[in-house]
Amino acid sequence: MPPKSEDMKTDSTLQPQRTQLVAIARDIVRNDGMAALNLEALAEKGDTPLPTVESLFKDKPGLIRALYEAWVDEWQRRLMTALPETPPEAIMRQAAHIYRELACSDRALFLAASTPVAIEADLFGVLSRSTAFELFANFLKTGMAERRFRVTADPDATVRTLWGVVHGTVLLEICSGYDELTGKRTLDESISLMTRGLQR
Repeated sequence: MPPKSEDMKTDSTLQPQRTQLVAIARDIVRNDGMAALNLEALAEKGDTPLPTVESLFKDKPGLIRALYEAWVDEWQRRLMTALPETPPEAIMRQAAHIYRELACSDRALFLAASTPVAIEADLFGVLSRSTAFELFANFLKTGMAERRFRVTADPDATVRTLWGVVHGTVLLEICSGYDELTGKRTLDESISLMTRGLQR
């Protein structure tokens, strides 16, 4: 059933306020960690009545989901902006490096991705349904279809496994305190190893 015009008007009216509150929530997590984030803290920092915050996000998993959606949107926007200057064979590497840059700028949010409240908010679902992830997946699947890469029994499982390598490499950098140059080199090496492993 299509939304009523009144509902659409309400959504579009509240969207700027929601976007502003998500930015404030991101700052709370950056400065004070995920433990400091809750609807009450956001209402106070955003100078917004708590009932309004609750109507926009419902609960903490809803707020975390909104945070991660904004994070993934930024990843997607940056990747799409870079595409005209990115050779097709470099799409996977470009997607991984932009992901790394965002993870390093939002370490607390990135590290919280495996917590129960983040799992409840379906953070990987948000990521895997994005256009940016679809580009990453299609790069690999097209390579298999064109026989440039080894064909695997389950291409979707292969995509998830290789994304696990990207995510794990970035996680290792953040947990190990690598300097930026080492982090970038480590990610490049992981991507090179993945690509060689896929070649026929």
